[in-house]
Amino acid sequence: MAEISIAWNEGTVGEWDSLFARATHSTLLQSFAYGRAMGRTYGYLPRLGVIHRDGAPIGLAQILERRLLKIFHDRQFHRGPLWLDGIEPDAETLEATFRLLRKACPRSLLSRASVLPELPASSENEDLLKRCGFHRHGPGYQTVWLDLGMSEEALRAGLARDWRQRLRGAEKSALVIDADWQADNLPWLMKQEHDQALGKGFRPMTGALAVRLRNALVKAGGGESGALMVTAMDKRSPVASGLFFRHGAAATSQISWANEAGRKSGAMRFVLWRAILALKERGVRRLDLGGVNPDSAPGVTEFKLGTGGQAVETVGQYR
Repeated sequence: MAEISIAWNEGTVGEWDSLFARATHSTLLQSFAYGRAMGRTYGYLPRLGVIHRDGAPIGLAQILERRLLKIFHDRQFHRGPLWLDGIEPDAETLEATFRLLRKACPRSLLSRASVLPELPASSENEDLLKRCGFHRHGPGYQTVWLDLGMSEEALRAGLARDWRQRLRGAEKSALVIDADWQADNLPWLMKQEHDQALGKGFRPMTGALAVRLRNALVKAGGGESGALMVTAMDKRSPVASGLFFRHGAAATSQISWANEAGRKSGAMRFVLWRAILALKERGVRRLDLGGVNPDSAPGVTEFKLGTGGQAVETVGQYR
C-alpha cells in the first residue's frame, strides 16, 4: 500500500508555483495569489501543502487560516486538492489524503472549518468524506468548464447554434474589442459589477479582494498567471466587459458585465470569445466559466453552456 503524506509550508513559493503549473485542472481558490489576496483583505494566512505518494509529489492543497480573538481558529479549504500531471488518484489515495486534511482542519468548539472539496458529486464521494470525519453543511459548487485544447475551428463548431449566430452578428458590427493583460480599468468594472449585483440580487466579489488578486497575479507574471480584462466598445463607450484570472494551466471567468446596448448587440459573446482566444494563445488549457445556478439564474447557465463547455457539480460543502 502506498504511503500518502502532506508536507506543509516546506520549500519556497517559487517551488510551489512550479508544482501548481503542473496541475492540469487548477482552480483559482487554490492559487497562492488568491491566498495572498485573502490575507491582505481578510487576515488569512495561506498554509501550503504538497501531497506525496511514496515520497513523490502528486498533488497540492492550500488551506487559509486565521485566528479570531486569539483563541478561535477559522480555516477554509476550497476547490482542492489539485492533482499534478493529469493524475487521477485511486480511492485509497483519496481517502488517505482527506484523512490528513481532516487532521489539518480539525473541528471543535474553538476551531471551525469550511471545506469545499474539488470532487464530483456522487454517493461514493459523500461516503468517503463521511468516513474521513467530515459533515455535510451545504450544496456543492456548480460551474461549466471549457476545454481550450481544441483548435479555434473546433471551439467555434462546439458553440450552440444561436450562440454562434449572435457571435457572428457582433463580429460584423462596429464593436471594437480591447484586451488588457494588466486589467488597469478594474476599479471601473468593479463599480459596474457592484451596481449589477444590487439589481440582480447576488453577492459580488469585493473590490478590494479583486484588486489585490489582480495585483498578485500580475506581479507573479512568468506567463503562468495574469489578469485579463476584455471590453467591447461602441463609439468609445464600453457596452460589455469581462474579467478573467489566469492561474497556471487554467483560468477563471470572474466578472461579466453588459449594459442594455451590450445585451442587445450580443457584445458579451464577443467579449467571451475573444477572451477564449487570448487565453488559448497564452497556453491556457481549461477555462472555468464561473458558478452557475440553473434554478435561480437559468439564463446565465444557458449562456455558459452555449459555449460547448461541460457542466460539473462538486460533492458539497463540509465542516
